Amino acid sequence: MASLVKVNSINLYLFGMKTIARIISYLFHPLLFPTYGTLLILLINPNMFGHFGQREHGTWLIIIFALTFIFPVIWILMMKGLDMIDSLKLENSKDRIVPFIATATFYLWATWMFKPDVHMKIPSNLLVFYMMMGACISIFIAFFINIFTKVSLHTLGAGSLLGLLLTMIRYSTYDLRFILIASLFVAGAIGASRLILKSHTEREVYMGYFIGFSGQFLAFSIIPRIIGLGI
Repeated sequence: MASLVKVNSINLYLFGMKTIARIISYLFHPLLFPTYGTLLILLINPNMFGHFGQREHGTWLIIIFALTFIFPVIWILMMKGLDMIDSLKLENSKDRIVPFIATATFYLWATWMFKPDVHMKIPSNLLVFYMMMGACISIFIAFFINIFTKVSLHTLGAGSLLGLLLTMIRYSTYDLRFILIASLFVAGAIGASRLILKSHTEREVYMGYFIGFSGQFLAFSIIPRIIGLGI
């Protein structure tokens, strides 16, 4: 009887851990990173955007959310409906090829829309532009690596957010240490969730962190020197 109770307790514990892991995976879906990143940019230094009103801020978020989440999700759902992929979870490298290309296309579109010299009705912004540039770099690196092995896209998003946050420290008027600590905790929880769900190996999780962080580092530290658009 005691053994049965122990087994049931263990099973309940594992079920609870997996449930939490799934919730974390949904809340921090990799396609949500640009939206979270844009929101972070707007919140950490509101004085930088004082000449823009709430309407412009809302426009930025809507555009980013539509191009980097809604459109890619619709594309993936269409592919599933046409039996072009086996699962919406994109569990194997083959299933990821076309979604990678589609997502990269939408991300490049969003990047172009925030380029300062593009004459459009929406206000452009260099921080959002370089953030999206970093996201594009990460996607292209992950696409190349996907030829040989999988990469955790969840931790890629987490690494991107950390890279963005570290960059934003120099532009913020606030003390971001607590936000940075919280972000590190969230990033760790995301990686642990992917391991608990057995969606990735430790190697794939660590590669995701590295690629995401590297994309933002290159976008904010190297690309401005190349194209001559300093912040």
